[in-house]
Amino acid sequence: MRSLWKSTLVILILTSLFVTYLLIKPGGPVLVNLGDNVIQGFLEAVGLLLTLPFFWQGSKRGGLFPAPFTGRVVPAETLQRWVPLLLGLGILSYVIGQALWTYNEDIAHLPVLFPTWADAGYLGSYPFVLLALLVLPTRPLSPGTRTRILLDSLMIMVGMATFSWYFILGPTILQGADSVLGQVIGTAYPFVTLVLIFCLLLLVFHANDPAMRPVALILAFAFIIIVVTDSIYDYQELHNMYATGSLLDVGWPLGYMLVGLGAAALRVGMVSGKLLPAVPAGVALSDARAGKPSA
Repeated sequence: MRSLWKSTLVILILTSLFVTYLLIKPGGPVLVNLGDNVIQGFLEAVGLLLTLPFFWQGSKRGGLFPAPFTGRVVPAETLQRWVPLLLGLGILSYVIGQALWTYNEDIAHLPVLFPTWADAGYLGSYPFVLLALLVLPTRPLSPGTRTRILLDSLMIMVGMATFSWYFILGPTILQGADSVLGQVIGTAYPFVTLVLIFCLLLLVFHANDPAMRPVALILAFAFIIIVVTDSIYDYQELHNMYATGSLLDVGWPLGYMLVGLGAAALRVGMVSGKLLPAVPAGVALSDARAGKPSA
């Protein structure tokens, strides 16, 4: 657990240095723009490193998967082993997108930065993150608790979807783009923001489990930061207000570093044997909708 606190401190220090850089803006606009993009990619890569098994003490005992989970064939446990890897793949996809964006903007100097292959990297991260949370096990809850959580989650989801449609998603579709591909990708960004909100709702299940609560809180905080950053970015893009080099750029690397920290917290819990997997969240959610008790 001490390693997690050290990693948290490193994340705070790196984020503070990035904020200082954006406030001071050393050098001319071209240098600041390049530095901003490179630093974003570097910090997101730090989040990727946090998901790797060799980064944590004790993980070598069981190779890729910790010793407390070796030799036991239970579907939920098998799925839980893949959660840090899926989160890592999500961060890796985003890092690739950031690298392509940096090349397009600061090296190739493309006149049009949207849509490009960088968007494939950015958008490609979300399926991995969603899948990771769907297979993240949660302990069985009583039917009444699951129903309450489901109803509360649906209310929040409807409210956020309405807000997004009115301010971002609807205007984006109506405004359109120069090409069909641009329209599809432009609509995809606010849509995946709703997907992240759904991910937050999935984490509500895990917050009721004391063993999973630290992981759930870290990931929830990460996704809140990413959702807010994405929403502000979508709004600014819609009104041609966004420019690389603003403090908004801090949100993405901070969010993905915290995603990596959440994966690390899960891996540490698996190594210590404190996390005993139960039912995947996706199954628990479907059972709640059907009104069926979990096994």
